[in-house]
Amino acid sequence: MIKNILVVDDEENIREIITEFLDTLGYSVVSAKDGEEALRMCTKYSFDLVITDIRMPKLNGLKLLQMLKQIFPNLPVILMTGYQPSKSQEEAMTTKADAYLLKPFSLSSLREILLKVIKRYDK
Repeated sequence: MIKNILVVDDEENIREIITEFLDTLGYSVVSAKDGEEALRMCTKYSFDLVITDIRMPKLNGLKLLQMLKQIFPNLPVILMTGYQPSKSQEEAMTTKADAYLLKPFSLSSLREILLKVIKRYDK
């Protein structure tokens, strides 16, 4: 059952919007400003899902995805980006990420993707 979600984005306003939205849906949500902070948090606390931006300072979302899947292979990860992905990024996302959102996206789109991922993992 997915209850605890980590939201990772270097843009504070995006973190806040997503965090508040997920909170209203009844999830326990924590946020991180970059991939390094997210990785530290994942080793200290238990999360059921990670939603992360791709382009961030220090440790980008694709590297974070790769590291999380090595440490926590069953942890669902949703990637978000405001940039059109390159072919190699697209391949990495489709082989390792559980879902992908292109910014700007609506909160209803986020909810829809979230429900699909939850359905897949709650079997």
